[in-house]
Amino acid sequence: MHTLTDSWALAWHLVQADPELLGITALSLRISGTATAVGALVGLLLGAWLAVARFPGQGLLVWLLNTLLALPAVVVGLLVYLLLSRAGPLGALGILFTPTAMVVAQSVLVTPLIAALTRRLVLAALAEGGDQLRALGARPFAAALLMLVHDRLGVATVLLTAFARAIAEVGAVMIVGGNIAGVTRVMTTTIALETSKGDLGLALALGCVLLAVVGAVNGAIGLLHWLGGRVPPGPPPQPAPAVDLQRQAAPMAAAAPLIVAEQLSVRFGPVLALDAISLTLQRGDRLVLVGANGSGKTTLLQALHGLLPSAGRCTRLALQPEGRLPRTAMVFQRPFLLRLSVWRNVWVGLWLAGVPAAERHARCHAALARVGLLAQAHRPARALSGGQQQRLGLARAWSLQPDILFLDEPTASLDPGAQREIEALVQALAADGVTLVMSTHHLGQARRLATRVAYLQGGRLVVERGVAQFFDGAPLPPPAAQFLLGELGWR
Repeated sequence: MHTLTDSWALAWHLVQADPELLGITALSLRISGTATAVGALVGLLLGAWLAVARFPGQGLLVWLLNTLLALPAVVVGLLVYLLLSRAGPLGALGILFTPTAMVVAQSVLVTPLIAALTRRLVLAALAEGGDQLRALGARPFAAALLMLVHDRLGVATVLLTAFARAIAEVGAVMIVGGNIAGVTRVMTTTIALETSKGDLGLALALGCVLLAVVGAVNGAIGLLHWLGGRVPPGPPPQPAPAVDLQRQAAPMAAAAPLIVAEQLSVRFGPVLALDAISLTLQRGDRLVLVGANGSGKTTLLQALHGLLPSAGRCTRLALQPEGRLPRTAMVFQRPFLLRLSVWRNVWVGLWLAGVPAAERHARCHAALARVGLLAQAHRPARALSGGQQQRLGLARAWSLQPDILFLDEPTASLDPGAQREIEALVQALAADGVTLVMSTHHLGQARRLATRVAYLQGGRLVVERGVAQFFDGAPLPPPAAQFLLGELGWR
């Protein structure tokens, strides 16, 4: 070929009709697709495990994994060649210079890439919602795997990146495949060799096909993302068998203690977040925690729930007369919702809590009906408004049939109408017999919802009183009195 125009003309002709080109393309797709699948099977699990595992030498393993990201393809090809050659430990398999050897080489090449990117993806997702999944009962590895489901587009992007690296590399497949016509010739080796021989037409044709393949895969990922963001019409939820989520067994003992905290302290490195707090949570309590930002309200809620390691003692006592330990659930200030439907978010919470499969449908139905979201059951959870998302968080917690419900500023950043809805739901939960521990900055809300109010400052419990005594009783300690003066200056 003497001109670029002639080369492009021949390339176009070959793309349209050449059987050799079609065979080379099909083999390339089969080898790289299989290698990506093998790499995904190992890399996704390895990356998710490394994101949550804690063991001696973990840092060294992560360093090694990140180092392998820069491993040249020719080095991978050389290592696989030495393993599969007649003198190598796997020479008896007789797979050198076959498509199987090429799959092995590309799998070795893409697995560290998938594992490293998956680890970063899972760590980022856990930083956003890991505590909330743990509050629902998820173990670390289960939470990591859920994050892969949650960020499906991120996983698809990781796999696309791996596939692009596999199908575009030339060194490893050249060494272990040998570029045998009709057997191991793939697009990249053909492009390299045909260009060196001066056959630009076939090289250009395969180059165009290679770009088209990667573009098509990328387009498919974009289409899936677009379809995932649409609201599926879906049939309305089917009626569920009647289910009673309220605890109406035996009359509960008056003022029976459920949690006794003694000298409870929590540190974050050098920072003392909770300083020797002692309190008793009674059955039927509606304890509201108030205080400025950074006073320790959220930390205390998480410590009482068991999400944070703490010094001192925090003892859960058996319910009387039931004789079992109380079940707990928590609703965070910003509920972490998986990128699944409204229904599935409640279902996953029940699955993590170990609720039998036969009960999950009925509980989902009852919980969503209770908070007024049954008609939205098939919508993406993240497409809901702020107030609806908070209601979904309450539904997910209530479906677990908790005896104690921890609420971290459940109406923060909501408009007045949504605040009233959430307050009504909280009052209804209390009427069901659920013991509540709630933090808030809204003192009017504390007065409406609490039976007891506790004021925290700098990680210390300054004062705890019944709601009437807190707002209208004897003078409060100066820090609490100053806080109320600032919040209720109109009094």
